[in-house]
Amino acid sequence: MIQDQDYLWKLQEDDFWHKNKDRILIKLVKKGSLLDIGAGTGSFPIKLAKLGLDVTYIDASKKYHDIAKLKAKKENVKIKFFNDYFPSKNIKGKFDNIVISGFIEHIDDDVKLLRDIYSMLKPNGRMILLTSAYPGLYSNFDKSVGHYRRYSRKDLSSKISSVGFNIKFLKNWDILGIPILFITKLTGKVPVSDDGLNNKLLNYLLDKWFIIFENKMIIPVGLDLIVMAEK
Repeated sequence: MIQDQDYLWKLQEDDFWHKNKDRILIKLVKKGSLLDIGAGTGSFPIKLAKLGLDVTYIDASKKYHDIAKLKAKKENVKIKFFNDYFPSKNIKGKFDNIVISGFIEHIDDDVKLLRDIYSMLKPNGRMILLTSAYPGLYSNFDKSVGHYRRYSRKDLSSKISSVGFNIKFLKNWDILGIPILFITKLTGKVPVSDDGLNNKLLNYLLDKWFIIFENKMIIPVGLDLIVMAEK
């Protein structure tokens, strides 16, 4: 059983999953200002800054924050950085976009989080969200990485709508991850090693799968849920 909650950040962020997650989310972002909550080691906000968005980064991890600042400096992009919990009194103003990717499942009071996000968006501002699907597949693995829950489409839609959001896009994504999670649920062990995910040939083939099929398909199955909702 993997006990280290930092294990995801040991993976290369140029692997097939991160690349395609970013491709999907970037298409849902509109021009203007953007806040990335729980932004980790900064690869996604750096991509957005390169596209000309006014990007604000927030993450409670000092380690991730410092890594992200170094990356941004190396890439010569301008990002506002906050090493803090969300919501933070240090962040002023409202945003055209707020991104929460792989974050809401780590928060006990998820409805409060959604309310806080809603209050920080400009009129017609967008929340772009990615989270874990299928409550029935919640396992000890989820607990070990700090997940409070996994979401059904109905539950997530209901919570987002209850805050006042108008859901414009809702998609299941990552079909191939379902059997891996099912095995994890049964055995308590992740059947794919970090080395396996970083295999160049495997990454190439899986990247092509996502580009050609999965990123373009609208189907009711997939390990993750992706939502774009407007204020």
